[in-house]
Amino acid sequence: MRHYEIVFLVHPDQSDQTSSILSKLEKIVKDSGGKVHRSENIGNRKLAYPIQDQFKASYGLINIECNQEPVIEIQNSFKFNDSIIRNLVITVKKAHTENSALLMQTKDDNEKDSYQEAREEADRLENDDVQKAKKIETPMKENEEPVKEGTEKTVED
Repeated sequence: MRHYEIVFLVHPDQSDQTSSILSKLEKIVKDSGGKVHRSENIGNRKLAYPIQDQFKASYGLINIECNQEPVIEIQNSFKFNDSIIRNLVITVKKAHTENSALLMQTKDDNEKDSYQEAREEADRLENDDVQKAKKIETPMKENEEPVKEGTEKTVED
């Protein structure tokens, strides 16, 4: 039996189907007597170039060990599944069981994005607090007109 790595991209409008496609592929491999070494739903990522006018896609990756018949069945299922916009099936020399570099990079990017969003939210709240504090420090009296910068009021005797 050979080792294969299969990567596929799912249309962003149907990205919720990525998990079900992975489980379907696992079932095909296990029913044929093969093994699944790694199965990853990597999630949505930006594409390097548009594919079918889409700029993002949901990635799925599976590493399997099986004969060629299930791989042919998987490739045929990709042809007739409209939600899959690209796929790649390659033969590898050994089984890969650790997390893929793509999954690790996606997790790092998500952590950076969430940190950046939290930092921006904290800065926004801090600026709001400063604005509120300025309004409280300089309350305007009802009868007093605001003094424009560069002009002074003179009091005549």
